[in-house]
Amino acid sequence: MVIPITVLRILKRFRRIVRSVIFYSLILFLVILFIGAFVMYVIEYGKNPEFNNYFNAVWFVMETITTVGYGDIVPNTFLGKVVDMVIMPVGIAVISLLTASIATELTNVAIMRSMGQHTTSKGKHIVVIGDVDRALRVINVVIDLMNRKGEIVDILYLNNSDKPSSLPADVEFIHGDPFNTNDLLRAGVDKASTVVILPFNDSDVKTADAKVILLIMSVRKLNIDAHVIAEVLNEVDRDYALRAGANSVISLGSFTTIMIANEVFDRGLSSVLMNIINKGNLGLIKADEYVGSRFIDIMQVVKSKLNYLVIGIVRGNEVILNPGNDFVIQPSDSLLIIK
Repeated sequence: MVIPITVLRILKRFRRIVRSVIFYSLILFLVILFIGAFVMYVIEYGKNPEFNNYFNAVWFVMETITTVGYGDIVPNTFLGKVVDMVIMPVGIAVISLLTASIATELTNVAIMRSMGQHTTSKGKHIVVIGDVDRALRVINVVIDLMNRKGEIVDILYLNNSDKPSSLPADVEFIHGDPFNTNDLLRAGVDKASTVVILPFNDSDVKTADAKVILLIMSVRKLNIDAHVIAEVLNEVDRDYALRAGANSVISLGSFTTIMIANEVFDRGLSSVLMNIINKGNLGLIKADEYVGSRFIDIMQVVKSKLNYLVIGIVRGNEVILNPGNDFVIQPSDSLLIIK
């Protein structure tokens, strides 16, 4: 019998809760509260008008064991006072134990979180994995783009080293081995909307790319819906990364080579392109509302409505730049625009 990962996680959490001091303290508290209230109700009912129902008895015991003591309800009988004298110290002791247990647990959670040893509660977030320097640069650019676009997405960084001191405060850190399934689950890879996999700081390029490809396969196994973005150092490994399950693969060497070669003939082109990319002016928008329309018509509509310049169409993995005027938009197409 195969038990889903989410069910296993719930079962482990339930087991941990049941074994905790907080759970036993809470059970003791409820026992004293309701059984003590029942005993007081039986003793005082008919002899004390303040104990005319069970709820008032519960209210009285709650006042007693929490040391609030409003004095609005008090026992009148000798036996009731004796029972209350037992409830007082026992109840106060249990309340103190429960309070101390909760405080200890909260402290432990804070310590574990600061060390990155916790399990994230996030979902639909961005998980970044890879070399610290590369990851920090990507995270900072993502945050900058989010601020410009007015969008908010949770970001989490998973790494086997200590938490980087320069990691932005609002980025969650998980200390763990990216090649360990349990640590990937602690980072919420199975619930993430986007996973960014960057090369590690290996001296051998082939080794670095092999690790990226292995991580792509691990992430894809845990989350078939996530958009996986990967970077490889060697252009020949790009196809392997795509076959492993990545949605987008960037080869830095290939990109810079093409930029340099074009700069030889079109001087200034690289600066223009880098400015467009760095300022977040290049983007994609869904073309669902334009299905069936001609490209020339869409250019005019988008320009008048959004003041965006449509320069092409993205269809699957194919980019169609400056298609013909009569090019017709199909479902699932996206518009490549410059803002």
